[in-house]
Amino acid sequence: MRPDIDLRSFLDTRAAAILLTLSLLALVGAAALGGLIQPVLLPAQTSDLELTVIVLTLPLSLIIPVITVLMTAGEWSDRSIQNTLLQRPGRTAVLTSKVIAATAVFAVLVAISLALAAAATWIGGELMGAGAVFSSIDGVLTTQLSVLIATLLFSLAMGLALQSTVFALLAAIGAPFVISTAGALAMAFGSETLASVIRAVDLQAAAVALAAGEAEALDLLPLLLLVILPTAGGIWRWNRREVG
Repeated sequence: MRPDIDLRSFLDTRAAAILLTLSLLALVGAAALGGLIQPVLLPAQTSDLELTVIVLTLPLSLIIPVITVLMTAGEWSDRSIQNTLLQRPGRTAVLTSKVIAATAVFAVLVAISLALAAAATWIGGELMGAGAVFSSIDGVLTTQLSVLIATLLFSLAMGLALQSTVFALLAAIGAPFVISTAGALAMAFGSETLASVIRAVDLQAAAVALAAGEAEALDLLPLLLLVILPTAGGIWRWNRREVG
């Protein structure tokens, strides 16, 4: 396994440079918006770390799927996977290497985002408001971080299962939006049947419940349907799909 090769092959491209630059600008802007505007809007004139991170999850919910899908499925779409497999025999090793590389990029993005959130919260609270609130760090770790991990897992599953950047991006970005919209409609109409169906495929809600230690048996179903089964199918297809 050589995840360093997969990292370099992704980072040493003009498209990746543009994508990462725009991503960084979006994260800086979201952190500044979330951390600096709170003292103006909140009655207590404080800046809360958890609220800042919530704002940051909006661009991250797009950035993470795009980068993850490009790293796992990009070579199948542009047909450069043939060269990769010729140079690095062993499909399972290449697949594992790509997953590790994508996870490493995710970890760096999350670390940068948390650092930006902390800095923006401190500046907004201490320099522009009545104080910064960092006691909500537990909520960040159990809620927002679990949502981001769920986004990564689902993006990996779609990249492996579909092996097409277009279809995998549509699924990785579109499915959570549709599920969250359907969940809001179910709550608005008070439909328990629809709510139960949505809960069975709501990976983000299940991740939050698991992180908080409040998960029930039904909360494991989204993990099975949206992560485990697509990943297993993707691994099978990865090892048997014809190259060319």
